[in-house]
Amino acid sequence: MSDLIELEHGALVLPTNADPAGAGHRRVGWRRFAVGLDVGGRGDDPSALCIIKSESRPFLTGRGWEQALTPPQYSVVFTETMRCAEATDVVEWVVGRLGQLKNWRFIFDASGLGAPLRSMFAAAKVQALGVTITAGSSFNRNGDAATVSKALLFENAATKFETGELIIAHDLPERQELLNEIQSVEYAQSSAGNLTLKAGGRGHHADRFSALCLALVGETHLAPQRMEVGKLRGYW
Repeated sequence: MSDLIELEHGALVLPTNADPAGAGHRRVGWRRFAVGLDVGGRGDDPSALCIIKSESRPFLTGRGWEQALTPPQYSVVFTETMRCAEATDVVEWVVGRLGQLKNWRFIFDASGLGAPLRSMFAAAKVQALGVTITAGSSFNRNGDAATVSKALLFENAATKFETGELIIAHDLPERQELLNEIQSVEYAQSSAGNLTLKAGGRGHHADRFSALCLALVGETHLAPQRMEVGKLRGYW
């Protein structure tokens, strides 16, 4: 796939060599980064960032010029935690990390402590999707705001890990810390029937894992969908 061409906004296409027949079958893939932020509190509860590379590549099927896309692959390529005294420190930290990327989508937990960050990211001209975590098992997006149930948030990550669609980069500096958080997570049912996330052991907050889940759901459920039309097919 070394001959893939990366266009603006992370679009991936195969070269057509200006052949009209090839151009008519073109499928557009992507390579972009989903950045998730779990907003921490003071003291021993840090904020956490997780960056996931999302990629789907076009390829020739072997039937003439016909092209198809590989299933999306999600790779955790960066995690970091930070104890920030003020909300402005969180915004500065995030802005600094986003400035090192191209073709990114940013998702943060706008519940509770994250609520004031909506206006602060807007003032910093950061395109951000604020997610309010709810009970139940549904999700909804309206502009730059979304609601996602905790059940969906964590079950989505567990499923993608199980199927191999989501992997952790072998050279991730905080790989072991993230694995420890994933292994410490316990799921419990509340008296109201809601799924709750509990981290095992004192001092474990599963901050990186929470940020991972936010980044992932931003790609799998909340990403704006593009419609392609080619010979009356290609709608997704």
